[in-house]
Amino acid sequence: MRSSKSTDSARAQTKLEILGKQASFDSCGCPRIFETKWQDEFIYRAVGDGGRCVNLFKVLQTNACKNNCLYCANRRDRDFLRLSFGPGELAGLFFQYYQKRKAQGLFLSSAIDRDANFSQEKMLETLKILRQNYLYKGYVHFKILPAADKALIYEAAKLSNRISLNLEAPTEFCLRQISPEKDFRKILISTLENMVEINKAAPLDSGMTTQLMVGLGETDREMLGFSEGLYKRYGLARIYYSGFFPVKNTPLESFPACSRRREYRLYQADFLLRRYGFKKEEMVFNQRGNLLEEVDPKLAWAQNHPEKFPVEINKAGLEQLIRVPGIGRISAEKILNFRRIKKITDLTTLKKIVPSLRRIQKFITLDGKFFPLRNS
Repeated sequence: MRSSKSTDSARAQTKLEILGKQASFDSCGCPRIFETKWQDEFIYRAVGDGGRCVNLFKVLQTNACKNNCLYCANRRDRDFLRLSFGPGELAGLFFQYYQKRKAQGLFLSSAIDRDANFSQEKMLETLKILRQNYLYKGYVHFKILPAADKALIYEAAKLSNRISLNLEAPTEFCLRQISPEKDFRKILISTLENMVEINKAAPLDSGMTTQLMVGLGETDREMLGFSEGLYKRYGLARIYYSGFFPVKNTPLESFPACSRRREYRLYQADFLLRRYGFKKEEMVFNQRGNLLEEVDPKLAWAQNHPEKFPVEINKAGLEQLIRVPGIGRISAEKILNFRRIKKITDLTTLKKIVPSLRRIQKFITLDGKFFPLRNS
């Protein structure tokens, strides 16, 4: 006969597998096109801006939800098993994986059971147990629930490295099509503004983020315009784009999934907005208002602006160099540093600095010389 301790452990593991899998709808790492399958479905690879990868233990506190979003696996009217973790139970489970070095950080999210404050308090209690009882000092990404009290957001921010809020859609109209019970301005933006105020007073180590759903009727032009405004007005660390895929027994189960390449192009365009000084108006969109899936956004811009090229490698400044397809910020800085010593006059020398030479060759000159690509 199995002991009660082993039975409890088996139940906790079952909950972890289910609530960890359902946490997959919250993005925290690389675009799905680069996703890697892991043995444990609740361990996710997150990639920071510096390229450093960490394994995050990502889980829902509960999948019981009062909301009825049309696309969501946890929607109120969907018939499936509802489960919840007690704060002590979840804190203990995570710490086991942390001690085994299977996870280097925690991503804690939740559906909204009863109301936002009730569920946010459960999450906060889990975090307090980790910090105070287990003396855990590692990384925590804590999901703020729409309409949560400002006091709870403040408590969560004190104990977290990063907080985030899912805004879901770029406009009020788009939100009504997928989450008709939510108020874009009064609930989502109001909660975000509370987060911003708290973060300004005491900045978080890893800042604030949000997540937007892709492929539910919005255009990339709308999405990037909204994202550009979020970065400028609220100073978000980054924005995650979650491509829609249909879930059985939801109103949108027959709606087509968002292509992974479209999601990836949005991440690339977002990077240009956030790190390379591009503006939404500079992006190249098709007639539907979406980015070109067959060409990366930086290359599409360059092809659309032949008057900007070729760029002379020995004279161009940083901002001009990073606009060349195939030259990133790191490569551009290496070029500038090399130029302080001597000119770059041949492709062999340039290749030592910029590995992706074939990508940049038709957009540059070296000491006034053009090196056209030869057909191979």
